[in-house]
Amino acid sequence: MSYQSLLPLLQKTGSTLSPEQFQERINIVFHNFEAQHYDAMHTDMWGSLQEQINLLVDDVLACKEPESQTLRLLDIGCGTGLSTQMVLHSKLGEYISQLTLLDTSPVMLQHAEAKAKTWGKTYRTINGYLSDVQEQFDVIIISSVLHHIPDLATFLQQVDKALHSGGILIHIQDPNGDYINSEGYLQRKKEYEKILSALPKKRKLTDFIPKSTLKFIKRLLHRKDYIDLINDQLLAEKTIKKRMTADDIWSVTDIHVETKSDSVNKGISLQFLKSQLQNFDLVRMRSYGFYGYLKSDLIETYQQKEAQFIAENQPNGRNIACVWIKK
Repeated sequence: MSYQSLLPLLQKTGSTLSPEQFQERINIVFHNFEAQHYDAMHTDMWGSLQEQINLLVDDVLACKEPESQTLRLLDIGCGTGLSTQMVLHSKLGEYISQLTLLDTSPVMLQHAEAKAKTWGKTYRTINGYLSDVQEQFDVIIISSVLHHIPDLATFLQQVDKALHSGGILIHIQDPNGDYINSEGYLQRKKEYEKILSALPKKRKLTDFIPKSTLKFIKRLLHRKDYIDLINDQLLAEKTIKKRMTADDIWSVTDIHVETKSDSVNKGISLQFLKSQLQNFDLVRMRSYGFYGYLKSDLIETYQQKEAQFIAENQPNGRNIACVWIKK
């Protein structure tokens, strides 16, 4: 993936920034606004991600028992602190004594710090990038981040540098680039969506109002959604001259995810990760989201099917999660 893929969007929005500056600014503004609603918007992740982290921790502890209970953890792109909280709730948590929470969004860090105060661990927050961090750590967690990084090769070199020899790397909640368009996955997703479409739906009054009209009414009532607010700020600070659609914004922030306007970028490939993490041994790759949704969002019969695929460690779910040990 190259920053140069953003050039058409720079032209469309009238931005005079470089592709690097454009991506950085939109990413920060987007996540500042998203931080205010992130935990409520992603309640589906709480149970599913805890389950996956528990499985990955069990995988790594089965082949390497930590030698001390003073491990230092770095959470890269910590968001609201949800991923660190889940690691602390796993069996690995008892071995961790120090936390570093890193994010480019100052508002995300405020929410993460509010959680960190309740964890009973020594912690610090850093508003910046991995390149700003000079020391090394024993554990690195990267949750729902890799698909946001334009230059993954450089980023993974920085991850390598930031981890001690023998250290543990966990990354989770990224689109599964090797299987996202596989026949088996697409067939299961289609099957489940057919089931959903047949279920009775409760209709609300607003369901009968065209979306364009409803959005106009909300604006008149000063009830802008966060995509509107993001555009307002980007326009005010002259990052852009023309408003962006939600899909435009996500094509910048979720740069390795397929969108309506970009069918080329389709997730994170395990083969690519192996080629970049040559100083690491892969302990286990796990996948989940076999019907296109996290387990907690599925109806009960499909939760059971999802659980079976996870137990069998099938590779072709929507999401990918891995645990590695640095050589």
